[in-house]
Amino acid sequence: MITGAKQNSEMLRAIVTGGATNIGRAITERLLADGARVVVGQPDITVATALREKYGDQVVALQVHVADAAQCRAFVDEAARVLGGLDGLINNAAITGAKALTTLGELSSDDFDRMMKVNLGGPIFCAQAALPHLREAGGGVIVNVSSVNAFKPQAGGMVYAATKAALGSVTQSMARELASDGIRVVAVAPGDIRVDTSEASAKTMAERGLDSGIAAQTPLGQGEPNDIAETVAFLCSGKAKFVTGTTWVVDGGLLA
Repeated sequence: MITGAKQNSEMLRAIVTGGATNIGRAITERLLADGARVVVGQPDITVATALREKYGDQVVALQVHVADAAQCRAFVDEAARVLGGLDGLINNAAITGAKALTTLGELSSDDFDRMMKVNLGGPIFCAQAALPHLREAGGGVIVNVSSVNAFKPQAGGMVYAATKAALGSVTQSMARELASDGIRVVAVAPGDIRVDTSEASAKTMAERGLDSGIAAQTPLGQGEPNDIAETVAFLCSGKAKFVTGTTWVVDGGLLA
């Protein structure tokens, strides 16, 4: 077996948190196109109805609130049972967009706790729950979806940016710790990606007089969810067997 990835001829068994919408859905569909079986985790599994109707038994939706460590463990254990094992975990679920906007003056302890628990705690506790299953499989890969805001914070997104910067550090630490188990850990940092909530987020920021520092500043223009999905699919494959402990920035040249 290729260390930390499935052979191209083998079926990947993967979890994608937040895998039924926007970037998460693009990741799920890209993995499914390669023949993977995928469990998507959502607080409301009805958003996965279209995926299940399109792909049938190839995709399964399970409920999870990743802010809760106990739910993370129960979700991952059930996902591994349904899949017959586990080879990959994509930690995509996060509070983003307008819901992640809070200035220093407006920040409440509840805002802080929720963002930290979902954006940072979720990936950590899902990875912790996945660890015994990945070890049983002889290795695997964990992909943490970060953000270009980890390197270029936006106005009103202080805590969001902090969670994504911390996720980069967590990725490095996990990679070092789990390398001996044949488990690779990589982060992907999307730049300005056009999703269902993009217009609403832009409107909210404009109404509050905030400048993202990202929109309309990307040399290659706004990206698509598939741009991130292609990167994730590569990192989950045997072609990326020597890639671990790093963050791949997919930002259309924003940080150049």
